[in-house]
Amino acid sequence: MLTPVGSESESAWRTWLLCALLAGAALRVVALPLRGTGDVTVWKVWSFAGAHDVTGMYGVGGSPPERRVLHWNGEAMTVDYPPVTLYALAAMGHAYQWFDPLFRDTAALSVFIKLPGVLLEIALLALALTWGRRRYGARAAMWTCGALWLNPALLLDGPVLGYLDPLIFLPLVVAVAAAWGGTAWLAGACAAVAVLTKPQAVFVVPVIVALVARRGGRDRWRSATSFVVAGAVTAMIVLLPYVLRGAWWNLVQALSRLASHDMLSAQAANIWWIATWIIRAVDGLPEWGWSGALTQEVRILGISAAMVAGYPNARIIGVLLVGLALLFAMWRTVRVGSLADAVALAAWSAYAYAMLGAQVHENHLVPAVPLMAVAAGLDRRFRPVFWSMSAIAALNLYLFYGLAPEYPPLVPRRITVVDVTVLLSIVNVGVFIWFTRRLRSARAVAEAPR
Repeated sequence: MLTPVGSESESAWRTWLLCALLAGAALRVVALPLRGTGDVTVWKVWSFAGAHDVTGMYGVGGSPPERRVLHWNGEAMTVDYPPVTLYALAAMGHAYQWFDPLFRDTAALSVFIKLPGVLLEIALLALALTWGRRRYGARAAMWTCGALWLNPALLLDGPVLGYLDPLIFLPLVVAVAAAWGGTAWLAGACAAVAVLTKPQAVFVVPVIVALVARRGGRDRWRSATSFVVAGAVTAMIVLLPYVLRGAWWNLVQALSRLASHDMLSAQAANIWWIATWIIRAVDGLPEWGWSGALTQEVRILGISAAMVAGYPNARIIGVLLVGLALLFAMWRTVRVGSLADAVALAAWSAYAYAMLGAQVHENHLVPAVPLMAVAAGLDRRFRPVFWSMSAIAALNLYLFYGLAPEYPPLVPRRITVVDVTVLLSIVNVGVFIWFTRRLRSARAVAEAPR
């Protein structure tokens, strides 16, 4: 990302930020009408259903619990996301139905579906330019805003391809900042909102909990209680409409399906995508020979299929690896000396899940990027890792999906002989190890008061 060179005056930074904001806004205007991935069709079905009956989307009652099938525009599908996402999509469904009572599948509908994420990105920028500016200075705030608004991974993830990750950027950043700042109740409320929006946010929660306990000092039990109570009350507010409707067990059944996906790696450039390549190469060796086996375009491999071939259960191994990583992250909070260190550690936790967990999707590294942008804006030490992580997350998305079905990737995956996504996975492992070594060697440095 380009930053002002030469003049260090605040006016130069303001000019640079204005240009960055205008460029980012223009890119989003162009990107929002694009069709995105096939997931956007899922969000459209959910939006239509939510506009009519949001608390009935999982199904209501039944023994065993009903799992409702939603219908729209010839599509039929079920729901497996938490309620906050459904509320956001339902709100957009209501708005679009006012715009188009027939609820037709148009470019405008794609814009409505992607709009909540963009609005929350803008809210995150506003937070950086107000509270962040007052607390950490104008340059750090403006650098962070530019890093967020022009980030290729964030542009591809939400405005272009239509993933829902931008919905959790703001609550995750606020939860970590509040935990570091000693506002435990706000950390608990925001953590609950993030997890009830996208379950992947749960992999940042252990760091938030450890920060709350550490920053509480002598009142750590009071802080922990405030965190838990605020989180529980927030969750109750979110879930109560489903409980009153009699859809609680339907919701539980739907969300339990998230852990049942049968994939070593769902196109995520991580250790399990490398394992997928190796297993498929070994399996194809007798038919294709070494050259064909090693240069094949890698496809998703089921965990069950790998187990049938004699390999261990990747799901269990992934859970153990991620669990150990989260314990390490919680332990490292004793070395945290600034908000930059805190959000970097939270970003590392999200990164560890995306790297070590099985069943990870191609977009699951993206939530680590805004956390790392905040860390890099506050502390230059983290900028090389931030740039590397952003490039990897962006390439992971682009190499599989391009910009839209009508704009596929311009680079063939076999242009590097060995599938370029495998090489990207190897680079990603190297960056993760590099980031981990930086965290291990870091010493706690107290944050200077302002």
